[in-house]
Amino acid sequence: MEKVVIHPENPQTRIIEKAVKVLQNGGVVLLPGDTSYFLAIKIGKKSALEKLNRIKQTKKRKYYSLLFKDLSEISKYADLDNRHYNLLKRCLPGPYTFILNATRDIPRIMLQNRKELGIRIPESKFTDRIVEIMGEPIVVSTASSEDGSSFNDPEVDNPDWLGLVDLIVDGGYVHPELTTIVKLDAGEYEIVREGKGSPDIF
Repeated sequence: MEKVVIHPENPQTRIIEKAVKVLQNGGVVLLPGDTSYFLAIKIGKKSALEKLNRIKQTKKRKYYSLLFKDLSEISKYADLDNRHYNLLKRCLPGPYTFILNATRDIPRIMLQNRKELGIRIPESKFTDRIVEIMGEPIVVSTASSEDGSSFNDPEVDNPDWLGLVDLIVDGGYVHPELTTIVKLDAGEYEIVREGKGSPDIF
């Protein structure tokens, strides 16, 4: 396990490239986001997905989230009509997770008989650059323990699963906040959970 320190507002190129290399090789990267730290892996890497599930202490998750740089690639991975697109355009980047039906471009190992996945575009220059260099979205899950406690500070937090992470990107303390989860289906929307993102925008 390696640890590097990133400047959130002016992320160093060498650290971005190091994180990308670990992801490309099937590793798990712990990185700072806008509402929490994320556990991130490359999409379609079965071994990385299995390792992520070991860290999260689960065999499968209700749904996975894909982290994008912008809206341009979302329709490749999720069913998105014009109404949904306009809604996402108003909210993202921001502290929202949108649940959409997955397209056939999503690897089957990510779905496991599920049809949905989460969509995120956080306000983060660091994750923007990672996704840009990767050339595809990355799979993310909130860095938290089985008891629900979140990973907030690389200088203080030391959960049992930390030894399974291949690279820790220290962006300093991140105040933990839940994203607002919105499910989109058949032209309708449902607020599943209220969090940092204001529901008033809907």
